[in-house]
Amino acid sequence: MVIGIFAYSALVDRPARIREFTEAEVPKNVPELRMSTEKAADSVHIVARVLNGCGVSGVAYKLREYLLKEGLDVSETTNADHFNYEKTIVYLHKNDFKMARIISGKLNLPNNPILDDRTPDYPCDVTILIGKDYQNLPPFDEK
Repeated sequence: MVIGIFAYSALVDRPARIREFTEAEVPKNVPELRMSTEKAADSVHIVARVLNGCGVSGVAYKLREYLLKEGLDVSETTNADHFNYEKTIVYLHKNDFKMARIISGKLNLPNNPILDDRTPDYPCDVTILIGKDYQNLPPFDEK
């Protein structure tokens, strides 16, 4: 019983000890720490779902790997309801439009629409539906 209470209290207290560094606290002589802190602060709270809407095998997985390297969490990769999507579409599920700006920037989608699909209890923040224009996305762009 005592061990159970101790383990529970250790888990409950843990989030209070986790925090982000302020700019003043980041050591000036460690540029790698500063870059990773800025990158993580930009997208640490975005959870994405990736859907293959173009029918090309492996595109959802490759985009997932790219998003993970960019600091996003990916909750699911699967096929869309069909494979005839011409353009890549991003659906925003949360009430934070900063997420839409971050996703557009990471995917180089300045002209693609971010569709407002706010659902407070949805299990992810954004859904990225990959269209037939997937070659323009960073992990596939060979320019």
